[in-house]
Amino acid sequence: MARKSKTKKIISSILPSPGRRRTTRRRSWLSPRYSGLIALAVLLVIGLVNPTLRDQAAAALNMTHILHPNKPLRSNMQGPLEEGIWDVVRVIDGDTIIIGDSDNRDGQYRVRLIGADTPEVVRPGTPVEPFGPEASEFTKRKIAQAGNRVRIAFDGDQVDRFNRSLAMVYLQMPDGQEIWLNELLIREGLARAQTQFRYSRGAKDAFRRAETEARNASRNIWSLPQ
Repeated sequence: MARKSKTKKIISSILPSPGRRRTTRRRSWLSPRYSGLIALAVLLVIGLVNPTLRDQAAAALNMTHILHPNKPLRSNMQGPLEEGIWDVVRVIDGDTIIIGDSDNRDGQYRVRLIGADTPEVVRPGTPVEPFGPEASEFTKRKIAQAGNRVRIAFDGDQVDRFNRSLAMVYLQMPDGQEIWLNELLIREGLARAQTQFRYSRGAKDAFRRAETEARNASRNIWSLPQ
């Protein structure tokens, strides 16, 4: 009798009781998670036939950064500058420069090196931070070695909330080598990587690697107690 009662309890626990409906959660293939995977799969299939059409579709779906992580992101906020070679009028600190004409006839523009944050030197109400002067002198010296000219390239939004132009800054050195100043400052331990902002995954990965190298070598700011 006890065995029969136990069996009845097991059966009743499996079968739905009268008046009670068993509910099951169904995963919708139209959810953002699955629709994104489906869109990516479709793009990959299209790419096997027509890579150009795939890239156009990816741009329309804002998925270019997934297919091409090293490709600069398209800007949602256009700025006043054009990519190319510019004269440097002044170095404000390690991560901010002014470019344009020295006589100011065609305007001057403040440029912030995106992704690289050097210690403060000139911010009002903020004391000079350790290795801030060294970072400023490093940027001045490298730009001077490049003939006080830089190549500006954009990756992500072109201006920030302070109306500064955001850019990747490259230097053409006398030996013909081109230096990526943003990455170099981080690798030298004179800047921290800022990866919370909107720019390409490839650039963020390069900055993270540079910061790890500087940290492991205890270079400059990473020689301080953290």
